[in-house]
Amino acid sequence: VAEALSSGEIGYQATSVICHFRDLLREDLRELCSEEQWIGHAKQSTVKNLHWLADHVRYMLDPDSFDHGIEEDYEKRFLSISESSGMFHISGVLDREGGSALKAAIESLAKRIGTGDERTPKQRHADALVEVAHQAMNQGTLPRSNGVRPHITVHTTVEGLKRELGAPASELQDGLPISSKTVQRLACDGTLARVLKADSQVVDVGRATRVVSPAQWRGLKARHRCCAAPGCDRPINWTSPHHVEFWAHGGKTNLSDLLPLCYFHHRLVHEGGWQVVRVANGVKFIPPDRIVPRRVRGPGMRWAA
Repeated sequence: VAEALSSGEIGYQATSVICHFRDLLREDLRELCSEEQWIGHAKQSTVKNLHWLADHVRYMLDPDSFDHGIEEDYEKRFLSISESSGMFHISGVLDREGGSALKAAIESLAKRIGTGDERTPKQRHADALVEVAHQAMNQGTLPRSNGVRPHITVHTTVEGLKRELGAPASELQDGLPISSKTVQRLACDGTLARVLKADSQVVDVGRATRVVSPAQWRGLKARHRCCAAPGCDRPINWTSPHHVEFWAHGGKTNLSDLLPLCYFHHRLVHEGGWQVVRVANGVKFIPPDRIVPRRVRGPGMRWAA
């Protein structure tokens, strides 16, 4: 094998596969798998196919050793999530079963949605992972902490919710500032609790209420089968109610004013600048380049005429 590598007959990765495979076999089994034979396989196969062949041969010759190797791989699994400068960094390694499960879930959600989807493959995979997390939380089946199911907590003010100039930034529970547009999107189908402060002390915590009631959500499901965005086939259970007239802008939570939107299209409307307007035969999605921008007045501020 060393000579084949030195002469350029096989590459470093193929050499590594062959040596690792032979090291894992019992000594009495190595004679059944000569180096010359595997050098021949390496010349005719890709590294991936060589890995596949090595796994299958090892399983047939020494199944106990193969099982032991699978368990060793499982013990190497890890996942870390860290935050830096407002961005979350994810790194990890999964075993064969875990990786296959995650890959299947992500790939099923990472396909392009409609003709206007200009996201890169990596962006679609990232959005799919976030969508899986949102769906898991929305189902309400995750373990609870202190009686409360996992959720995103946002601290905001009325002025911040309305996106008025001069309003303090809204924050996630860990103190990260968050866009008012994102707050408005989350408020479409959020649970609101009133918290009043005096001298930095919480003096009144109002009863938590849903913006969209369970009955309205059932009615929305009866009227729609999937995301209302053109060309999107996300199932209704993978959507959240959107107010055609933004709830934060005074829009009413009537069934006729609600549309189910998937995570991608809901974000496209709130943060991406798209607009949903009612027309004679339903609704129309207008891209940002056709919208006339509108400035929002802040508290105590007036624009010069």
